[in-house]
Amino acid sequence: MKKLLLIAAMAALALGASADRYKLEKVWEIPTPFPSEKTNDVRQGFGMDGKFYINDKSTQTIYVVDENGLTETTYPGGANCGITCDEAGNILVSNAAFPGSWGADATIKVINPETGESKEYTVPEECGLLGRCDFIGFAKGDFFDEGKIYLTGGNTGTDPYTSGVAVFSVSGGEVDYDNCYLASVTPEVTGQTSTVINFYWDANGEEALLYAYRSGAPSKLMADGDNFTKTSISLPENKGACNGIFPFVFQNTELYIYPTAPNYQNGWAIAENGAEAPIVEVPSNVSTNPNTFQANWLNAVVDRGGVTIYQYAPGANLAIYRLTKEPEPQKVFILGEVNDQEWAANAGTEMTFDEENNVYTATVTLDGRGQSGENYFSFTHELANDNDEGGWAYIAPFRFGAVSDGDFWYDDQYDGQPLGLTYDGGQAFRVMGGEYNLTLSLDDMTLVIKKVQPEYVRGDVDGDNLVNISDVTALIDMLLTGAEMTPAADCDQDGNMNISDVTALIDFLLSGKWSGQ
Repeated sequence: MKKLLLIAAMAALALGASADRYKLEKVWEIPTPFPSEKTNDVRQGFGMDGKFYINDKSTQTIYVVDENGLTETTYPGGANCGITCDEAGNILVSNAAFPGSWGADATIKVINPETGESKEYTVPEECGLLGRCDFIGFAKGDFFDEGKIYLTGGNTGTDPYTSGVAVFSVSGGEVDYDNCYLASVTPEVTGQTSTVINFYWDANGEEALLYAYRSGAPSKLMADGDNFTKTSISLPENKGACNGIFPFVFQNTELYIYPTAPNYQNGWAIAENGAEAPIVEVPSNVSTNPNTFQANWLNAVVDRGGVTIYQYAPGANLAIYRLTKEPEPQKVFILGEVNDQEWAANAGTEMTFDEENNVYTATVTLDGRGQSGENYFSFTHELANDNDEGGWAYIAPFRFGAVSDGDFWYDDQYDGQPLGLTYDGGQAFRVMGGEYNLTLSLDDMTLVIKKVQPEYVRGDVDGDNLVNISDVTALIDMLLTGAEMTPAADCDQDGNMNISDVTALIDFLLSGKWSGQ
């Protein structure tokens, strides 16, 4: 993939497009609304519906931030900095004692941001020995009813921060003890102080987890019974040593948004696993580490038209970006009597899309098979699988042609001039045999037909750009001296130079027309 380098300091306008037709636009960006002395208390945040939700563990308050800064809306928060949401858009905030492991009686509070309704769940001992509680990742389902969140786990007898995934389930609005457990991961994962486990649906529509900690390479976890198997994820341009990587699927492509080097700043990129370069990259716009715990939180919300990207870099900025992808250009096929093809619903000559000029081009040869030496053609966006009546009916909505009451006769007066195209009863173009360059614009719905001029003029034996009696003299001299034949001297176009070429040239001068023209 070709990388698109984006300048983060630009205004909130379109920032550019990549070779893969991705486009990124900065919607808005503001500096952090929290004073520097509060940075350690507001360590995690996420975005949805055009706003950010950030928990202040010192006041146990969830603040809401929009493009104008702190809003008047707040929610009761948690004593821990960890905050996230589930698939239903509910806020989840951790109330585990900070710092350290989850410990006994740790709770997760669930809040509906629209109604303000809330409830708390106590993390049960069935989840096993748990690891650090600093941050929490995106949760599955609706935590007011059915859902799961995945917490850092550890194995009995080992460092509690090193291994496993704790599965915390709710069902019917209650803790689902039968489905709360400590799952193993093969090969073993290595949890650290700042481990985050995000649930997501992968490009195959299967449940997956993205397991990542601050300074380590991320991994994709897939269910294997009650446990998980791990696959390492390789990202280009160096995943920086910050918290904040997030997975999403856009147009059937599994992508990862992640912080980049320089470490502990606010640059980020989006890439596929194993890609040579990001599809987009936004460099850091700060020169030093803006916080003491190395976080650059990024999350993505996908809709039909694109992806809204939320960035909360504690101590630095909050920003919203919009990622879209231009659709692939429509195909255009030439239907009819071009390049030796016949009229068929399943056959056509595909035109080449010129992306720079946004037009379709083709060079075609017409063999003059019609009664008057003409060929017929029109256009379609799709071809049928079978050349039968059903095939013609299938391509009917995709066919277009000349704006004309009947077939449009092209002659030299239209050479290089734009001719109208329409889907509404579009007619065929009737063009005399020869070689032509076609340029078609769907924006303007026009077709330009330009005849390819030969490098020589038949009969212009002496090369003065005129065909007259002096060419007869020059041709006779060539025959008498045995000079090498030139294309212009082959007046009867039989591939030989002899007296018949002189006869053909004289006939032309007398009649003004080549025989058979």
